[in-house]
Amino acid sequence: MAVSALLRTTGVTVAPGGAGRCHVLIRNNSAVVDQFAFTVRGGTAAWTQVKPAKVNLMPNQEVSVELTFSPQRSAEVLAGDHPFALQVSSREDPHGSVVQEGVVTVERFTEVTAEVVPVTSTGRRLGKHTLAVDNLGNHEHPVEVTAADPDARLTFRVRPHAPRLRPGSATFVRVKAKPRKYFWKGPERSLPFVVKVLVPEQEPVEVEAALEQLPLVPRRFFWLFSILLALLILVAVFVMTLLRQQPVSIAGPAPSTSASAPPSSSAGAPPSSSAAPSSPGSATAAAVPPAVVNGGGSTRTPAPGGAAVVNSTFTVSAAAAPGVAGVQLFSYVVPEGTRQRLLSVRLTGPATDSGRVEVRHGNTVLAVYNLADLQGQGQLLNPEQSPLLASGDTVSLAVECTNATEPCTPQAVASTALVP
Repeated sequence: MAVSALLRTTGVTVAPGGAGRCHVLIRNNSAVVDQFAFTVRGGTAAWTQVKPAKVNLMPNQEVSVELTFSPQRSAEVLAGDHPFALQVSSREDPHGSVVQEGVVTVERFTEVTAEVVPVTSTGRRLGKHTLAVDNLGNHEHPVEVTAADPDARLTFRVRPHAPRLRPGSATFVRVKAKPRKYFWKGPERSLPFVVKVLVPEQEPVEVEAALEQLPLVPRRFFWLFSILLALLILVAVFVMTLLRQQPVSIAGPAPSTSASAPPSSSAGAPPSSSAAPSSPGSATAAAVPPAVVNGGGSTRTPAPGGAAVVNSTFTVSAAAAPGVAGVQLFSYVVPEGTRQRLLSVRLTGPATDSGRVEVRHGNTVLAVYNLADLQGQGQLLNPEQSPLLASGDTVSLAVECTNATEPCTPQAVASTALVP
């Protein structure tokens, strides 16, 4: 054999990113001058350098060749033993090549990074995050993933809790953040927290994240509810306005009697009061403003001496326009051919009216009231003298309306007794 090689050190230990060296003694055993070339075989060839790469040796001459191992600090070069071989080729004797084998031991290094996606989640009851844990080291190892918030307002669920990381790969961990308390309405609440990765042989890796907690009831719900409520209020006001425009007759109670008797069928009884205003040719009817006048029913009660007394009612409804200066008259005209004794007058009106009203018999003022006092049961007027209403006389409501926009609508129900 033309050449011999001796590896002085068969095992070399090197740190990732560093360098390790060993030497091989080469000897020319031939009788001629020969050239020898050196080649590294195996997985270490990419990060092994030989100096010199070629050498010329005289017969029986020796030379030391240096091998430098420089593994990069990455997950591509795994920790552990990596065998290598140095092939020595002779130019003069190609079939006389020799090979020397050895082992390079690459030390371990640990490097872990983490990133959370999304950094800020949004939810009412739960926030979902994904933690990507990258193992940039050169060996496989486990880690532990935990989460905590400084104010203890969240609870967490981490799956998997203790994953095992392979070198050069990413492992995904699901992190769910759940608020301890919920709220119905208001602005969003930011709940920050920290996800921590506990790594052996390295400082813990911390990643900040947050949950934007939303109210249980969306904001647009309150907008829709407010709009619906406003529409309902408008409809209610519109309906009430329409109802107030309608004339309503409230029949007052008839005077109490000791006992009721069947109505007399005598043809000579006086006629009942009429609800209609006087005829167009009446001078009295032409002198009063238009009013809503409803005639009431009549009843017959026995009177001392055997004569029959006929009780009757009539209603005067006013609709005084707002903002009109002075008094507005609304009258009832006693029909032709009848006489009535005024027993009582009951006044009612809506609570929203303001101003005052006078009850008049012709030009005589019987009573004056504030419109605001007529709500509910109203006011009952019992004239002391019980004036006699002759044919063509008027019973009027003189209204002074101080409402802003709506008309004043007081109403009077009068109880009378027909006089023969």
